Amino acid sequence: MRQTLWKQSRLVRAGMILAVVVAVCMPVSLAAAQMTTVRVQVNDAKTGEPIFQAHLTLRYRVQGGFMRRPQIISYTAKTDKSGKGQFPVVPMGTITLMVTAPDHNTFGKEFKITKDEQLIKVELRKPHEVL
Repeated sequence: MRQTLWKQSRLVRAGMILAVVVAVCMPVSLAAAQMTTVRVQVNDAKTGEPIFQAHLTLRYRVQGGFMRRPQIISYTAKTDKSGKGQFPVVPMGTITLMVTAPDHNTFGKEFKITKDEQLIKVELRKPHEVL
């Protein structure tokens, strides 16, 4: 009987230690971050026409927890026929958005995400002709 209680108390202590380690090591910013959707609209700067199949890359930094380094999280998507793309799970805060499309210059910029379902409008320019 005594041995059984001793084994159970060892298991309980081990479980408690494991729970504390997981809680301490989990990035605080990821656990507490408010998530939102970021929508992107990509159009040609000159014609205003939507750009189909533009490649979208969204990046953001997640702070590390105890004994963990910060991480850079990256997602990719493509625009539909109406030039729209979206990233459904993005934390509020600073993000970097890069947009590339054939026959257009690359676009890259940091944005501050401050509201739910934030819309980012991007106008891509065509490159200058080389003489």
